[in-house]
Amino acid sequence: MKPIKNILLFNLLLMVCYTCFAQKQTFDVINYTLPNGWDKTEMANGIQLSTKNDGKGNYAAVVILHSAVSAAPANENFTNSWEKLVKGTVSVSGEPTMQDPATEKGWSILSGQASYTDGANKGWVTLITATGNGKMANVVMMTNTDKYQNQLLDFIKSLGLNEAATAQNNKTNSVSPTNAPIGSGSKNIYSITVPPTWSLNTGGNSLTLEKNTTTGKRIIELMNMVRSSGNLEKDMEHLFFEVFDGWSLYNGSNNQLFEKGDHEKGVTCQGLPYYMLSNSITKPGGDVIKATLLLIQVGINVAIINTADQILGSESEQALNFLLFTLKINGAADKNVDYKKQLTGTWASSSGSYGNSLVAATSYTAEGKYYVLTQSSYTVGYDYYNDLIKSKQFKGEGVFAFKGNVLERKTSSGVATNYFIRFYSRKYANNEWRNLMGLYAFNYDKNRIETVVPFQKL
Repeated sequence: MKPIKNILLFNLLLMVCYTCFAQKQTFDVINYTLPNGWDKTEMANGIQLSTKNDGKGNYAAVVILHSAVSAAPANENFTNSWEKLVKGTVSVSGEPTMQDPATEKGWSILSGQASYTDGANKGWVTLITATGNGKMANVVMMTNTDKYQNQLLDFIKSLGLNEAATAQNNKTNSVSPTNAPIGSGSKNIYSITVPPTWSLNTGGNSLTLEKNTTTGKRIIELMNMVRSSGNLEKDMEHLFFEVFDGWSLYNGSNNQLFEKGDHEKGVTCQGLPYYMLSNSITKPGGDVIKATLLLIQVGINVAIINTADQILGSESEQALNFLLFTLKINGAADKNVDYKKQLTGTWASSSGSYGNSLVAATSYTAEGKYYVLTQSSYTVGYDYYNDLIKSKQFKGEGVFAFKGNVLERKTSSGVATNYFIRFYSRKYANNEWRNLMGLYAFNYDKNRIETVVPFQKL
């Protein structure tokens, strides 16, 4: 195929103030116009704009990635992005043909192009890298035909940067480490609120949460995504001993992974399905550890998080529980979760009063009211608690509402308390699943991590 007038392609990038006929859209630090008739797909690390199938195998695609934190110079950012985003995806003919560097709103812009092969497909790939604000932003374009030349050129005319690098530097340098955007590789996938008493390590190409304890360091590794089978249980069966390579199931064979494990499933605060499995594993002559794998369904992919702890340890479990209230996947669209419908009913726990739990059983009504009820010392059903409400034998009452996955409970005196909330199911080995609800104080103690007390619906 012919190159798409590649010199023109790059030069038009730098003329980001051109007028466009279609409506501008914004993604991260990039302004763009979606070509007419193209599809937009949300991905974990950005968005993809692509042509529809023309039945002849012709295609064009543009990927706009989330900006990432980077202190590196522009040429290093381009080189690293070319290695990862281009050479890590297709086979290119050689080093990219580069255009003269340019600046836009204080950003340094580098662009390069090369021919590529991907199986039977041949085409041209273009990478545009903008560096500024202590950030790096990338746009990748690929096509195997000149059929979409005019649409690609119009797209490039529409490109613009919506931040001025020189005006934002001080703001970028003052970002809190617990809410900082994450960089390249697996770092670009996750948006993390660091659990209390843990720290975030973004060194190298890895992304980990770490905590020093009296019995050694605990590590939670947030890994790259892989293609999913569409079934998280099948993914778990395939991935568990790939992640914990060289280990084997303690007191059983590896094909008994599910029969001897602790299972949990639910949805994240974005409404993404997850499946978590813990099991005891060992090596010949080695210690026994509790290994946990957490898989999150992100479209056609699955995000992978793993950790290991001592059999009786709880540090990693506490941190994972906290993450499941707050963790988000960058670029994944939030799904609607009807928290009020799930909460309506009576919930109780026999675990006593913890720092992030409610005292006594609590009944929530569809009208947005709640009643804190007298606990019973024996197993009772909903009717027992419903009778307490009717006879006004309750310890307190109030109203409740939701903002996302945050539950606000307001007493009759007007005092409000907020909790992160999540609904999930757990089981051990081949036992029945139990449907549970967990709460964690929204205004949590930054110096102490709490145990999540499960509440069971009656």
